[in-house]
Amino acid sequence: MNRRFVTLFASLIMVASLGTGCIGNFALSGKVRTFNLETTDNRWGRELLFVVLYVIPVYPFAGAIDMIIVNSIEFWTGTNPINGSASVTPVAQWTTDDGTQITMKHLDDESIDVTLVTASGEEQFLNLTRNEDGVIARDAEGRMLADSNDPLVRELQAHL
Repeated sequence: MNRRFVTLFASLIMVASLGTGCIGNFALSGKVRTFNLETTDNRWGRELLFVVLYVIPVYPFAGAIDMIIVNSIEFWTGTNPINGSASVTPVAQWTTDDGTQITMKHLDDESIDVTLVTASGEEQFLNLTRNEDGVIARDAEGRMLADSNDPLVRELQAHL
């Protein structure tokens, strides 16, 4: 009976964690890692503490709680209950040679928000939405800026 209960419980946990579809921030595991890194500056001391925290098993329990409970709450509420951060994660973030910072975020409606911040601080926003014919670009007010199905855009693409 005990083995059957453990198997059933493990199966339910796996189904619950797979059902949310959210990787999440793993904030609790991050707090354990931060504790490990801040406890000592000695790399051998950190390694020893890591092994102890793994054997006890602090790291595995923190990871399991993150995966099953905390990240599921983050998925459904949009906020991580451990560190309060939002669950929207940049798809990509980088800085160009001229200092422009570009951030792309994937949204729930399957569109992508693109934010560009120039080195001088000027900010530009663009939302890209896929439709059956291509992609539509809109500004922050929702005005259409470009449509990949537009004849002018197609002519420009032909010359690239």
